[in-house]
Amino acid sequence: MKKMSNSLKSNKYRSRFWLCMLALVSASCNKIVDIDVYHAASEEQQWNKLEDARAALMGIYGLTRAALVENNAHWINGDLRAGDFTVTKGAYNESQLRAVVENKLSRSYPVFEQLANWRRFYAAINAAAVYIERAPQIVDKDRSYSESNLELDIAQARALRAFNYFYMVRIWGDVPLITKSFDNGSFREFPKTDAQTVLNYAKNELLEVLPTLPFEFGTSSNQYYGRNPEEWRGMVFNKLWVYACLAHISAWEGNYADVETYTKFILDNNTHISANFTPIENLVLSSSEGLFSSETNASLRGSKIIAFNFPAVSDRLVENTQTGHIEQLTLSYPFVRKAYPDIYVTKDSLYSIFDDMDDLRFGVDTITFLYHTNYVYNLNADIPVFSKIKVVKNGVTADGDYAVFGSALVFTRLEEISLLRAEALVALNRGVEAIAPYNAVRRTRGLRDKSYLKDFEQNDTELLRAIFEERRKELIGEGWRWYDLIRRQKLLKDDPALLDLIEKGGIYWPVANEVLQANTLIEQNSYWK
Repeated sequence: MKKMSNSLKSNKYRSRFWLCMLALVSASCNKIVDIDVYHAASEEQQWNKLEDARAALMGIYGLTRAALVENNAHWINGDLRAGDFTVTKGAYNESQLRAVVENKLSRSYPVFEQLANWRRFYAAINAAAVYIERAPQIVDKDRSYSESNLELDIAQARALRAFNYFYMVRIWGDVPLITKSFDNGSFREFPKTDAQTVLNYAKNELLEVLPTLPFEFGTSSNQYYGRNPEEWRGMVFNKLWVYACLAHISAWEGNYADVETYTKFILDNNTHISANFTPIENLVLSSSEGLFSSETNASLRGSKIIAFNFPAVSDRLVENTQTGHIEQLTLSYPFVRKAYPDIYVTKDSLYSIFDDMDDLRFGVDTITFLYHTNYVYNLNADIPVFSKIKVVKNGVTADGDYAVFGSALVFTRLEEISLLRAEALVALNRGVEAIAPYNAVRRTRGLRDKSYLKDFEQNDTELLRAIFEERRKELIGEGWRWYDLIRRQKLLKDDPALLDLIEKGGIYWPVANEVLQANTLIEQNSYWK
């Protein structure tokens, strides 16, 4: 038998490690989460030894990822609502997808009821609360579980809970703020809490755990749960993950002074976690050399500033659903045996969005004079395939009628943080400084640097428009467009229809009927009454 390579050993070990997450999020063919919200990681969970602590902590990560991607919600919310994707005529779920594009979210589609239900997020939030309350007892029962290990674990649980609350506020606005577990059958009804109060709570939690969380977990001589630092990169909440979360909460609030502070810290300290701008070839690869693979190799792993991985294991199917990946919506033949994708970017939109022929994402190759296929495959077809993210199975093989996807959800990466910093600097009337992080991203994509004086004539409004257009190009398919449009509108106020939607609360999802029926203290969001 041939000796297994170190790379393969590492991938197989990491895959086995994450299987403990899957036990907590396995579900039916139609859902990723089908779980009693208030009994996730409950008192039935054993709290006796180090392995119990590890499994429960990884379970919170698994539940968080499941909450984000159930029914492909992350991309339906972020990329389809007023975004750049068009729904394919004749797609299996055409009517539902078109309703999202048109903001007709009160339609009586079963999938809308699931998308409007915040139950899946409270599964993760409650699991975090249970962990915080119960994990300390392991220290007295297992000497191998130290106080310092406990401190790191609880800090992560608190950070995950804060992240979930921030994410929920972006979707629903006001949501119930629950800070203790309800595992003993005493769950009571909770009213909504003002969105700003929820965000303040999330920020305070993140700031409190910030001193505890390191840049990297463990050392070669003192491993964290038996793993070296490079194996933890891009997988768990570290110091820069917290700063990134704080930056985005502040941006959603319009508090750009704090955004500037937090993004500066990330860009000044990115080398501590081996985070770098990702070359275009590594951004779009499906294998472990690609950023969006859940099996990303050590050299790229740190560039996932906040990410939730869910790997495939060899030829086994570790997810019992195809959902939870943008590929289910965007890919078709030859990547999977499907005639047409559910959603795509029209050729007219591509030519309009990517307006520079030198753009490596979608531009013309100077040798062949053909369009680059980094973001799009088969431009000659009536319906081109958006192929920026295409991790079929584990990124090594793509076959079979039943497509299984193994991509990670990369919430933010260094390019996104750099453009967020540029946005903040312009909002603070510091456009002359904003040009540097803006150009840093452009340079990575083969584009020339622009001049604040010559190209923008020192006009901050025009520079801000250009920054949001650069985000549009760089982050398409990553769940940002809808939230970018909202922040952009609050700054530029150049789209009366969207501005009216913001003021009336129409940017939020309605609350699911199941939630309203189960909790009489909850009222429907005013726009959807």
